[in-house]
Amino acid sequence: MRLHRIVERQASTDGLTDLANRRHFEETLAGEISRAERFDGSLALVLADLDDFKQVNDRYGHQAGDDVLREFAAVLRDTVRDIDLAARYGGEEFAVLLPQTDPEGAERLAERLREAMANRRLAIVPGTAFTVTASFGVAAFPEAPTGAALFAAADEALYRAKSAGKNCVVCAGAEGAVRARQ
Repeated sequence: MRLHRIVERQASTDGLTDLANRRHFEETLAGEISRAERFDGSLALVLADLDDFKQVNDRYGHQAGDDVLREFAAVLRDTVRDIDLAARYGGEEFAVLLPQTDPEGAERLAERLREAMANRRLAIVPGTAFTVTASFGVAAFPEAPTGAALFAAADEALYRAKSAGKNCVVCAGAEGAVRARQ
């Protein structure tokens, strides 16, 4: 029984950050979309990407990069609610699924995450402290009516955040318009 629980946990958890993995995130997204449709509810998605992460790996090594990923995971755990799902989507990309949350609430959360990471001094390498920023894309259901549309809208907003100079939050609008906040 204990071994079964361990295997189950490993199948749904990212081994490095201890957050939900991509598979678990995608399964949960499908369930939350169904729930939001059924109960005429709201659901928001925040996608995050660590800015210039390759430079961390190149300058300080991959172990330092792993430590940065764990630090960002800690920021996520410290900031999201119990009903939210924070996941490592892949590489330095993260997703936060926010049930019962409108676009404004998701934007506020993304801004808190952005500030927390930007203000965090990382002393991962002895004698060296540095900061790593993140960019965020926000989208919401029902403006984006399917899981795929929700993810695509948040991904497009994230791309625009990167293009706008990084370290900012961009929200997808109902008409495809976005606004950046830094």
